[in-house]
Amino acid sequence: MKTVSISALVLATATAAPSPKVPALKPLQLTNLNAAIPSTSLPQTCLLSFAVKDPNNDTDTKCSAYWSIGMAGNKTYNCSDEAYQLNLPNGIYDIEKFDLGVSRADGSLTGRSTVSGDLWRCEKQEDPKARCEWDGIFSLDVAPST
Repeated sequence: MKTVSISALVLATATAAPSPKVPALKPLQLTNLNAAIPSTSLPQTCLLSFAVKDPNNDTDTKCSAYWSIGMAGNKTYNCSDEAYQLNLPNGIYDIEKFDLGVSRADGSLTGRSTVSGDLWRCEKQEDPKARCEWDGIFSLDVAPST
């Protein structure tokens, strides 16, 4: 009896089909990433814009949003190609450091990162006016949505 069970286990293991390998997703490339508080009038509004290149399917689009500084919440905006969406999961409280997400509207991929650091160059103007630009290409790691 033990021999039959072991033989059946070996046979089942040997004939099991290997699972297909899913190719790794390449990061989205964000260019011309910039944010600005263009006015001193209240409410303080942050304008955010950038271009997206998705090397996984060779798609280009532009995304932009506006946000009242300090407004709580999670907001999603369609990009010019509505197959892509920009997400501000925590709003923008500080133009010099905030979370940014980009995803496909069909849910097939999503990426999120914090915009800050040495390459995020901000220039303060008349308070509260400011302008920030990313120096180079911002690579946004993505994963399949679950």
